[in-house]
Amino acid sequence: MWFLRYMYNVYQCKGDFTEGYRALPPLHLKEMWLAGALCGSIWEIANIGSIVSVQVLGEGVGFSLVQSALLVSGLWGIFWFHEIRGQVTIILWLASSLVTLFGVLLLSHEHVHGAG
Repeated sequence: MWFLRYMYNVYQCKGDFTEGYRALPPLHLKEMWLAGALCGSIWEIANIGSIVSVQVLGEGVGFSLVQSALLVSGLWGIFWFHEIRGQVTIILWLASSLVTLFGVLLLSHEHVHGAG
């Protein structure tokens, strides 16, 4: 994405690569390196955890548990960021999340009893 923006700026500056670079917004590396490194590390730990969960639990249960992280994101969106508003909308979201959790529980029940 950065490269596309850079090339667009070069085009706008009539082929001047230096002016195209200067037209880019600053990256703020001095301020953002620690937060970026921590976020990337947490993301990688979660990524490894998802791979391990699928290998240990199987694709049905492991992948379902990994995808249920969307429920956690949704809760953050409702209660912290207030992205979903309106009582009816929140109740419908909670009902659909209960259906999702019920499906994960059914898959885990099948995994336990299907292995024996």
